[in-house]
Amino acid sequence: MPQGMVLKSERFASSLWDPQRRYTLQRYCQARGLSYQPVGSPLSLALFLDYAQWFLEHAVGEPRDVKVTQVRGIPTGFEIQLTDGARFTTRRVVLATGHMAFRVGPPELAALPEPLAMHSTCIGDVKGYAGRDVCIIGAGQSALETAALLHENGARVRVFVRRPQISWNLPSRVRPLLQRLIAPDAGVGAGWKSAAVSELPGVFRWYFPAAKRHRFLLGSYGPSGAWWLRDRIEARVELLLNSQVREVVRESNGVRLTVAGPRGTAETYADHVIAATGFKVDVDRLDYLEPSLRAKIEREAAGIPALSSRFECSVAGLFIVGIASAPVFGPIMRFMYGAKHVAPLLSRQL
Repeated sequence: MPQGMVLKSERFASSLWDPQRRYTLQRYCQARGLSYQPVGSPLSLALFLDYAQWFLEHAVGEPRDVKVTQVRGIPTGFEIQLTDGARFTTRRVVLATGHMAFRVGPPELAALPEPLAMHSTCIGDVKGYAGRDVCIIGAGQSALETAALLHENGARVRVFVRRPQISWNLPSRVRPLLQRLIAPDAGVGAGWKSAAVSELPGVFRWYFPAAKRHRFLLGSYGPSGAWWLRDRIEARVELLLNSQVREVVRESNGVRLTVAGPRGTAETYADHVIAATGFKVDVDRLDYLEPSLRAKIEREAAGIPALSSRFECSVAGLFIVGIASAPVFGPIMRFMYGAKHVAPLLSRQL
């Protein structure tokens, strides 16, 4: 993630999880002598990473920094192979490997190499784009914050948005008790619907059929920008609404884009194209899972694992959490806040 990024989650929803809640973000701020406000106080990536290091030192210990190259099923459980050549066996495995395997981009960019075309998660140091023309595809927080950071570091930025307007979240602030009763603060936004999604993932899985859960995940909490980002975008970054990229062709050291907009089709040129186009769960893209093991994972739909109420898939001892569990347990599993539901369940089984 680029330097200068700010988390979209409110501070109360940005804590890592430990059983006694001794190492919350609020406790970290108190220990460091920093002010803490649960809402309306955007959390910078730099501060969050410092908090994460503090949490690691107090609650976890020193992790082993090595990549897993393969998880293979064996009669007694699983065999794990690491890049350093080590192998070991275990009875249980928790897949908590995040978003990166599930990145998706427009098919028009598929044939272009990096760094001409890339997903927004791969841009790295934004200072390296100073003086360059950059086109961004997308309308959500990733697209808009990337655009702001690149613009502020000297890039010439255009954002192509298929929609007729940008959706901006309402400003967040500490509210009186009555207002919080009417529309409580929740892990994925304010309101009783958001509170239910944030606090009752087990009910979400149990009550709704799979197809309805999947539609809800795709149709709810769509692309939008944080309230604190708006002033950094409007009148500063060129936003091309009702515009869709139809073709991208490599040309010399850059790319030529053909874009369909409200005034017809036009061409534009850029040094880089960035797809801030999100993620799609597909367990077949977890390349560290040995193919025969992947094939044993039952699916609710293409790429979506069927999970028990305890996050266990059809392979005994194999648990899947995080974004890969979101189609089953709801949108809260795409956020750190979801760990409060997962961690207690898993800790009782491992």
